Amino acid sequence: MEIGDFKVLSWFAGSDGPWSGEAVRRYRDGGFNALSLTAGAGLIPENLALLRELPGLRRLDVQARMSDDLEAFQVEGLEELTLVTGSRRRVPGTVQPVLRSLCLTDRPGIEVTARFPRLERIRVGGWRGVDLAMIRDAASLSSVYLEGRRQKGTLAGIERCSAIERLVSIDYAVSDSSPLRPLGRLREVKLLAMPPTEPHEVVRFSDLAAPVMERIWIANALRIEDFAVLKELPRLREIRLINCPLRENDLRELRALPSRVKIDVVGPPHPERVRGGEGRVNSIAG
Repeated sequence: MEIGDFKVLSWFAGSDGPWSGEAVRRYRDGGFNALSLTAGAGLIPENLALLRELPGLRRLDVQARMSDDLEAFQVEGLEELTLVTGSRRRVPGTVQPVLRSLCLTDRPGIEVTARFPRLERIRVGGWRGVDLAMIRDAASLSSVYLEGRRQKGTLAGIERCSAIERLVSIDYAVSDSSPLRPLGRLREVKLLAMPPTEPHEVVRFSDLAAPVMERIWIANALRIEDFAVLKELPRLREIRLINCPLRENDLRELRALPSRVKIDVVGPPHPERVRGGEGRVNSIAG
């Protein structure tokens, strides 16, 4: 299977059988440089020592319950790494100098700047953090996707990640949006804290007013401020506000936006209060 410039050996233990010398020969003889390893009951290796036998490995995707997956962090040439293993073992102090994409479940030792200096994309499932210290000063990072555990915290740590273009957080309530203000490349922000997650305390559109901003989704914020700044964003295409209390003046600002901006208001206020005006303010049952 070809994915971009990766040639991927897909090994599903349920149908291909346990990992074996035959699998290693298939990888080497086939000129592969990537591996996708998927679980099968009782057929997955106890660890990833098998990676030592796979020369030129540039992409690795492991989706299998495995307590010891640390060998994946020893492969210097990896450019993309996905570990959906559930392991909570600490990420070792080794450096993966060319890793660009990382997806994993939360665990101790995720320190982007120190261990993945060229990382561009990170996704963390079951994330337990209460700030973004793990990405502090990550110069190459452009996309951050965090799946929280209904906790409350801050965005502190992102303010000096100058390459950030996309931030998505789910089930994570932020105290305020001010760490996003210095980020001039932001194109997409989704802060989604649906109940029973606590609500965001305050989100200011002035903190999201990067000149290239295109899409803003906010769910469950106690307060949203600075609606007037939205009309100054030339590339804005979509606003979605979910279960956020809005004032009459906020609604007027939304209705005054250009027709190119798709606007969805889900939940309060009542749909009858947001119809009409120059812009398009729709209500979606939710």
